[in-house]
Amino acid sequence: MVSGKNELDLASSKNEILLNPRWPKEDHEKLWSLATHVQDERHLQGHVWIATSGSTADSVAGTKLVALSKQALVNSAKSVNTHLQSTSQDVWTEVLPHFHVGGLGIEVRASLVNARVVPALKEQRWDVHHFYEVLNSEKCTLSALVPTQVYDLVTHSYKAPSSMRAIVVGGGVFEAELYKKARALGWPVLPSYGMTETASQIATASLLSLAQSEYPPIGLLSHAQVQKNAEGFLQVQASSLFTCYAQNTSEGRKSWDPKVNGWFTTEDQGELIDGALYIQGRSKDYVKIGGEGTNVARLRSVMENVALQMNASWPSQLAVLDMPSDRLGSEIHLVSQLSEADTEKVVQLFSEKVLPFEKVRKIHYVKEIPRSDLGKVLWGDLRKQL
Repeated sequence: MVSGKNELDLASSKNEILLNPRWPKEDHEKLWSLATHVQDERHLQGHVWIATSGSTADSVAGTKLVALSKQALVNSAKSVNTHLQSTSQDVWTEVLPHFHVGGLGIEVRASLVNARVVPALKEQRWDVHHFYEVLNSEKCTLSALVPTQVYDLVTHSYKAPSSMRAIVVGGGVFEAELYKKARALGWPVLPSYGMTETASQIATASLLSLAQSEYPPIGLLSHAQVQKNAEGFLQVQASSLFTCYAQNTSEGRKSWDPKVNGWFTTEDQGELIDGALYIQGRSKDYVKIGGEGTNVARLRSVMENVALQMNASWPSQLAVLDMPSDRLGSEIHLVSQLSEADTEKVVQLFSEKVLPFEKVRKIHYVKEIPRSDLGKVLWGDLRKQL
C-alpha cells in the first residue's frame, strides 16, 4: 500500500508530471509547460512525465523529459515482482525519490501485490543512519539503492538486518569491490541495468546469486529483449519502453520518438551473452589521448576500486574526468575532496594499474563534488567549476 500524496492512480487516463520540487520555480514552470504542451499536441493519455536522471542540459529548464505510459510502468513492475518473488508479505523501503523511476517503480510494484512501502528519507534527504534504523524498526524485506548509498552502508560497517532479502542496485556503475564488501556485511545486493526510458531495470542479478559471493551476471528480465547494432550499441525492445522525449531547446519546444521499429538504441556499448548483459561503457566515455584511445568509464572504475581498497568512504570524494589538452587532445584529471597526502596515495596506486598515457596529469582540490539527488556526479557542473 502506497500512502499519502505519492499515490499514483494507475487506472486513470490522467497524465502526471513528476518534477524535482527543489528545482527553481521558474525552471519548474517551464518544464511543466513543456510537458503540458507536448501531451496535448500528441494526445497522450495515462502517461507520467519524468526527467532523465543522466541529463547533461546546460540548465534545469533544458532537462530532457521522458513520457512513460502507466501501462509501461505496470509492465515493468510485474516483471520485477516476478523476478524478486515479491508478495503482499513484503515491506519495501523507499529512499529513491517519487519523481525518479527508481522510487516510482517501488510504489507501482508494491501497489500491484498490495505490499507496504515505508519511506526512509530524513527530511526528504538521504541519511544512512536513519535508513538503517527504519530497516530494523519496520522489518523491511526489499529496497532499491544507488551505488553511492551502498558505499555509505559499507563505510559505516552496517550489517544487513535479517529481514532484508533483496536490494536492487542501479543508477550507476556498481563496482565489484564494493559488491564484495557489501556482501561480506550480509547485504543481499542485486546489480541491475536500466534507465528512465525503460521505466526502471530491464536486467537484474537473480536471487540465486545471493548464495555465492562472486559478482553475478545481470540477467535480462522477462519483459525485455536486447540486441547489439553494427556500432556495438545496445538496442532495447520492451513492454516498458517510453513513448517520447520532450525538451526545451534554443529553437523552442521539441518532442520526438527515437525508436525505430520498436527498438530503442541506448548510449551504452555492450553485449548479451547467455541471457546476461555485459556493459562496456558509453560512447561519450571513449576519448583519445595523444592518439591512443581509452575508456574514461573504465578509468573511473579503476580509481573507485583503488580508493575503496584504501578507505570505504574515499570513492565518493573523488572524480575522474577527461579534460581538453592542446598537446594531447584529451588528458585525465582527478577532482578530490581528500587531503593532498591521501590523494597522492590513491594516484600512485592508480598509476600502477593503468597505461602511461592514462595517468592523472592534474589534480583539482575542491570542497565538494556536485552530485544529483541520486548521488551521480553532475559532470557539466563539475567542468564549469573547474
